[in-house]
Amino acid sequence: MSAQSVAVRIGVVSATLIVASGIAMDAIELPWIDALAFALAWLSAHAVGLLGVPTSSNGAVIDANGFAAIIVPQCTAIEILLVFGAAVIVWPVSFRARLWALVLGVPALCALNFARIVSLLLIGASLPEYLDLAHLAVWQTAMAFAGLALWLLWAQWASDRERVIGGNSEAGVVV
Repeated sequence: MSAQSVAVRIGVVSATLIVASGIAMDAIELPWIDALAFALAWLSAHAVGLLGVPTSSNGAVIDANGFAAIIVPQCTAIEILLVFGAAVIVWPVSFRARLWALVLGVPALCALNFARIVSLLLIGASLPEYLDLAHLAVWQTAMAFAGLALWLLWAQWASDRERVIGGNSEAGVVV
């Protein structure tokens, strides 16, 4: 790997970490993130409603049986998605392997985040004394671990796959 390639990879990861940190600290606002938060609030309210809890949503605010929650930009898991995406993009494998990681990994992390929000709404509506524990200790750790674990599994798979393909092809071309 050339020095220029390493520098570009370091730059991509650094920029991504800066943006993700800025979002986490409310220092950076993305123009479309509010629309994403509103959509997530609406979908989550309907999912909880299907489970039998009276819910409503207004913008990013959800009322679940008297428990109010606000979907803020950090609730969209954008930071984990950015870091996961950057880690995938800079890993030295083929474009095809990276594309598979993004096509499968981003929806998987979004689905887990949706389950996180639905479970937190249910906990807030029925067991509010456990909400802080579930929100701050359990789910934040689980989301970070899931992003890391998903990336590690993919990176191992993609690297092994390309070693086999590269080792079996005449020119050693990675596809």
